[in-house]
Amino acid sequence: MHHKMKRTLVQSAVLAVLGFSAVTASAANDGYATDTRAPAVRSGFGLCWHTSSFTKDKATEECDPDLVPKKAAPLPTPVVVDTPTPVPPVRLATPKKLETLTLNAAALFDFGKSSLKKEGVDALNAVAGVLLERKYDPAKTKIEVEGHTDRIGKAAANKKLSEERAAAARQQLVSKGVPADMITSKGMGSETPVTQPADCKKVAKNRKKLVACYAPDRRVEVQIYATVEQ
Repeated sequence: MHHKMKRTLVQSAVLAVLGFSAVTASAANDGYATDTRAPAVRSGFGLCWHTSSFTKDKATEECDPDLVPKKAAPLPTPVVVDTPTPVPPVRLATPKKLETLTLNAAALFDFGKSSLKKEGVDALNAVAGVLLERKYDPAKTKIEVEGHTDRIGKAAANKKLSEERAAAARQQLVSKGVPADMITSKGMGSETPVTQPADCKKVAKNRKKLVACYAPDRRVEVQIYATVEQ
């Protein structure tokens, strides 16, 4: 009986040693006591056993979550904003002067008048023929009729006369088939003379000679513009 009890105690001691050896030999993290059954040996209260080499930097989330550095919160998913395709700038149309047809007012009107003479009608009919022959595209062509006077008389009266003469010339061109929507008229008065003040200074006191000297200023200009891309 005594012999049997002694053998049992020896076996228990051997098992205890074997158990301790299993715990220490299978350590995956030398900061914790482990065995073959679990990554870390726990106490009866569920706490992991630390070894003598345990330090905070060996702490695991499973055993010591408070000692493990907190993971940074994931960055928010960036919002992808579609970049709109750049729209090319609008290429504005700008008029480009092609040519100017200048008609002497004396050939179109009597002095100080805005009614066309027969010679004036014939001259404008010829201009209309040229414009129509060139087949200008109304959508891409602009024709402007400008009336001009000399510097004799009051500026307001000259302005009015130039407007009336330009309108009369425009109407004649339209009557011969030039599209009305591509032709405009305006009066410039004596604002843009051809002659210079010194040109007629010597005859300033002779009205008849002064009128003759200023003749180039009295005119109707038919200006033709083409619409082109900048």
